[in-house]
Formats: sequence, structure tokens, C-alpha cells
Amino acid sequence: MVLPALKAEPKAVSLSQRVSSELMKQVLGGTFKSGDLLPPEARLAEELGVSRTLVREAVKVLVEKGLVTVRQGRGTTVQPEECWNPLDPQILALRGEGEGVFRLWAELLEARQVFEVQIAGMAALRLSEEQLGQLSTHLRLMDRLIEQPAQYHDADAEFHLMLVKAARNAVLAKLIEPVRFLLQDAFRHTGALPGAPQHAQVHHWQIFRALEARDPKAAQEAMRVHLERHAQNLMTLARDARG
Repeated sequence: MVLPALKAEPKAVSLSQRVSSELMKQVLGGTFKSGDLLPPEARLAEELGVSRTLVREAVKVLVEKGLVTVRQGRGTTVQPEECWNPLDPQILALRGEGEGVFRLWAELLEARQVFEVQIAGMAALRLSEEQLGQLSTHLRLMDRLIEQPAQYHDADAEFHLMLVKAARNAVLAKLIEPVRFLLQDAFRHTGALPGAPQHAQVHHWQIFRALEARDPKAAQEAMRVHLERHAQNLMTLARDARG
């Protein structure tokens, strides 16, 4: 297995980061599969055109992220996917490249369907009048942005993050942080479908009305319907990409 030599990149990205990123790409992309041994340190250094010290540092990064394990006398072994840290920002970023993005979005949507429906119900009972007012103001802004896709989809992601904050659960708020950019990216792509922003905005207002009524069941149902529509849009995108 011959790895590509590293190309010049902006100085802000250190050589050590580039080495670890390249090795991560090979693992995440399936070049090295679960149970495979990575090539010896000296061979990796030669193929990547870097020192063995840099390779050693990069392997340590992969160990920390759960991608590989190092055993004395056996070498560096690729771990099965269930051992990887799914919320690691670098893993998320690399998985979001190429064909794997649709699988990642699907997994993210499944997670949202589990916890975001509950979040809507929690928010209906816990959000303050100030937060309710902020949501109303934000939705009116979204109404004005509906013909400006880039701005609208960023605002769409922000709306969902505001709901997380309104639920007043610090653990949930912390869990959503690593996937924020993925939410924005998914919204930009699904929102490009004809009529998608208009449908989404109707759902957003339905969620808001349930929050305003302090009705957790109605808020959950409105969120469930909204996410089901998002799932349909995602399926359409995946089908179009496959041709």
C-alpha cells in the first residue's frame, strides 16, 4: 500500500497535523480496514516524506481518537468503527468529505430523531419568556431570508440550536457542539431542493406555536413531522447523487 506524499499546505496547518490527517483519511476511507496492521513506522515515514518522529506523533493522535491501537511486538492495528469517537471534530470533518457524507448525514438525522423530538418537549416546559421572544424574532428574520438560501440555512441551524438551549440541559447542549457545522452543511444541501425552505419554515412556526402554548406533546409532534420531511429531502439528495 503506497500512501501519497504530503503536498504543500498553508503554514497554519502544522506538518504533524497533516500527517495525522492523512493517516486518518486512509483509515476512515477504508484503505486500512478493521484489523489491518498499519505499515511499519519507517515505511510510513518514507512514503509520506516525513520523519519517523512525526509518524509516531500522528499515530498517537489516532490512538487518542480510537482509530488504532498499538501493542508491543504486534504493531499498530486499525480498530473497528464502533471504537472510534463519533463526535470527534476531525473525524466528523473527514467523514463529511466525499461519498461518505450521505451516510454521516443519515446517522446524524437518526440521532436528531431520537433526541431533538424530546428536546422540543423539554423546551416547551422550560423556555423563558425572553427565549420565546428571541425565537419569535429569529423566525421573523428567517421569513425575510427565505429567498436567500445561504443565510436562511445558517439561520435554520441556529433555530435548532436555540431550542437546545431552551431545553436547559447542559449535557445535551454540549453534545450538539461538535456537529453544529454538519447541521449547517446538511441544511444548505437539503434546502437547495425546490420548496424545501418554504416547507421548513411552516414547520418551524408550528414548533414555535406549540412552544408558545407550552404544549410539550404538540411541540414533539411538530418536531417529528419536521424531521420526517428532512429525512425525505435527504433521501432525494442521495438518490440524485447516485443518478
